[in-house]
Amino acid sequence: MDNSRPGERLLWGNVAFLVGVPIALMVILPLYIIENGLSAANVIAFVGLWWLTGLSITAGYHRLFSHRAYKGRWPTRLFFAVFGAAACQNSAITWCAAHRYHHRDVDTDGDPYNAKRGFAWSHIGWILVQGPRHDQLDNVPDLWDDPICRWQHQHYWKIVLAVNLGIPLLIGALVGDPVGLVLFAGIARIVVVQHTTFCINSLAHMFGSQPWSDANTARDSWWLSFLTFGEGYHNYHHAFQRDYRNGPIWYNFDPTKWVIWLLSCVGLAKELTRTPHDVVIRRAYEEEVARISAWRSGMSERMEQLAEIAPMNPDYRRLKEKIESHSLIFNKAIIITGAILLAVFIF
Repeated sequence: MDNSRPGERLLWGNVAFLVGVPIALMVILPLYIIENGLSAANVIAFVGLWWLTGLSITAGYHRLFSHRAYKGRWPTRLFFAVFGAAACQNSAITWCAAHRYHHRDVDTDGDPYNAKRGFAWSHIGWILVQGPRHDQLDNVPDLWDDPICRWQHQHYWKIVLAVNLGIPLLIGALVGDPVGLVLFAGIARIVVVQHTTFCINSLAHMFGSQPWSDANTARDSWWLSFLTFGEGYHNYHHAFQRDYRNGPIWYNFDPTKWVIWLLSCVGLAKELTRTPHDVVIRRAYEEEVARISAWRSGMSERMEQLAEIAPMNPDYRRLKEKIESHSLIFNKAIIITGAILLAVFIF
């Protein structure tokens, strides 16, 4: 089925980088490992730069620059600008402009990575073409006013090359394996960071629960948070966009919120936005009540249909008894749900 829209054209440079590089790595990396082995330096540098660049996207590009969930001192903004650029996902200004349009027009053609166009589009397809709002950067005036974001936007490719080649080559020179460090800590790490970020635009709108809102396709996926530094609690994020936490409950795996909190402890971040407990509890409670009410409404409609056909039908009597018994259970469930929400968020 054709999923294209009028005016969309392929960006061959993006296609070559985002499609060609991963394919090439699938051939080159195994050959390199067979010939040279996999050193500890390769693994440590890969993981270290993955965390530095990945957290610069989640804590920097996303929660700081896009949503203003907290305020960062200039060293914080500079760090996230430099290592965010090294994730090769465009400048903060360009990235945040698309993301703000995503939230404003979610699940519509105005959404740059509209999940309703399918997995391929929301994951990577939207980057391979000049699609909706490709060059629209007019919704980030605050970032244009930030000298660090403006500097990063103007010198984006210089920063990309300096970090992604400079650091691996430096480490490689120290351990005697510059080629391996560039392959693993440079190129392969970029691919991993890109696709784990892309999973939020795709998988987090396909799999998981919707405890906070069913107004759009965003979902909470606890397992996805382990791959995305806590970004998997996407339903909560769409419901409460200004909250610096994506995982609001203490046991939610959200290293990004822990990093932001630690930055605030040492004075590098301030004014962390937290959605009040009563607002969060009320939203979850209302969503649960709405789901139960929808189920009861559907069962009532089915019972009415059976009653019209055969009031004495055994199926009718069984369904009536089931609804009556479940009504009592659901009334208790609503009370218990409220109590659990209070306990989780207060204690």
